[in-house]
Amino acid sequence: MGNILISSVWFSMRRKIINNTWQNIVLYARVSRIHVLVMPTLLIACAYLYTRYHYEICSMNSFWFVSLSILLYNLAVNTISEYRDCERGIDDAHSPGTKYRLITGIVPRKHILYIGITAFLLASICGVLSLISRPYTLLFPGIIAAFITLFYSEQPFGFKYNALAEVCVFIIYSFLIFSACILSLTRTLCLKDLFFSIPFGLLTTCVVLANNIRDYKFEQGKTTTIPIKYGLKFAYTLLFLMVHLAFLCVPFFVYFNIMPRSGFIILLAYLFIFLSIKKINSPAFINCFGLMQTAFSFLNIVVFL
Repeated sequence: MGNILISSVWFSMRRKIINNTWQNIVLYARVSRIHVLVMPTLLIACAYLYTRYHYEICSMNSFWFVSLSILLYNLAVNTISEYRDCERGIDDAHSPGTKYRLITGIVPRKHILYIGITAFLLASICGVLSLISRPYTLLFPGIIAAFITLFYSEQPFGFKYNALAEVCVFIIYSFLIFSACILSLTRTLCLKDLFFSIPFGLLTTCVVLANNIRDYKFEQGKTTTIPIKYGLKFAYTLLFLMVHLAFLCVPFFVYFNIMPRSGFIILLAYLFIFLSIKKINSPAFINCFGLMQTAFSFLNIVVFL
């Protein structure tokens, strides 16, 4: 009878520990914005399939390290940025998203900072390991990515707080991700490869700009973003200009054989523009551009499969 009671208590304690551990993992994942890693993951897949379509792949060894480095750098940017937003007083308990968990102490701020620092160090190590098979040209996108990641929200530059977040995101999600992936796979890079990366960077930048438009009133007097510095009218104009330009690239790519003729199906993602217009000034506004970027990337994967 005693053994049964002990077993029952042990089973109950173990289940409670597992449940608490799982809840903490989910909580930290939300605060770290793990879901945002879907974007770079899709872009990595696009870069790989694009490379396979146009080139003969030399080796996959460096590519895996490069891919892991890209994801870890993204995690580092997200977490350190969240920490700095709270430390600067840009966000409070009423902030959009999950930041209230940091403000209220549900998740200690220092923990998020430690996750960011660890992710940055691991990303740098993966970047160095990607050079083992001697694609030394990877040094250039790697150093630039590390520099932007380090100073995106850190002094002395603090790009995010000086209306340069969109510029950084465009560079990372277009030229850097694609050049790093293609170089790791082929040891070569052409101008057309950089052109191909542009619409991905534009649409990802739209997500950031839409986020800053949503937070326009809340962040006034606390930081400097494009909507705050140049006004909402300019921000909206820039946002929809980038969307149109991104999709105008598709027929250009098909004409010059950068993508196959089936690439025209990618224009289906453009339909999200009509949904976004209806959602202006609503909390769901940013989601339209996130879905648009995701659909654009997913359809590119389908085209190059």
